[in-house]
Amino acid sequence: MLRKDLYRSPVLLGTLMAAFMLLLMPLESLPAPAGAVVGFIYGSDMKTPVQNAVVKIRNVEDGKEYVSSPTDSSGAYKIEQVKEGKYILGVTAPDGDYNFGYILVVKGGEIGKLSLALKAGAASGLGQEEPTGAPEKERVSFFRTPVGVAVLMVATTLALYGTFKLLEGKEEASPSKR
Repeated sequence: MLRKDLYRSPVLLGTLMAAFMLLLMPLESLPAPAGAVVGFIYGSDMKTPVQNAVVKIRNVEDGKEYVSSPTDSSGAYKIEQVKEGKYILGVTAPDGDYNFGYILVVKGGEIGKLSLALKAGAASGLGQEEPTGAPEKERVSFFRTPVGVAVLMVATTLALYGTFKLLEGKEEASPSKR
């Protein structure tokens, strides 16, 4: 009697339907946990904290920008509620603007720690021209180097030998054939 009433319960039916709907719902529709970036800003001597610097990060995919409050006397900054993704980084300090030519990856639910030293000079990277100077050595493909040629020769020899062994006929042993 109790089993019959339990299986006909509207609460159980509602719970089962809700669980089934959760299984069908894609995970992308659930909000991802936000991350944070914290750290310190130092001067070019890598020791002196920079006060009143503002750290900015911009999402590479959608262009959304997150900005820290100005750094305190110890050079500390904090950017909270950052959506998971890849970001480019810049700092606006009292003595000028600094852009960094690398990608910062922020993971949801985690705190990234990044301390920076500000030094004047041309940065290379995203959307910026390379400084003129000594020409870079041209990169040569691996298979055009002596080691690469040797690897190709060994691989070709092994492939041909394997093909020969597969195609080699297995004859029946006969006392009349020598």
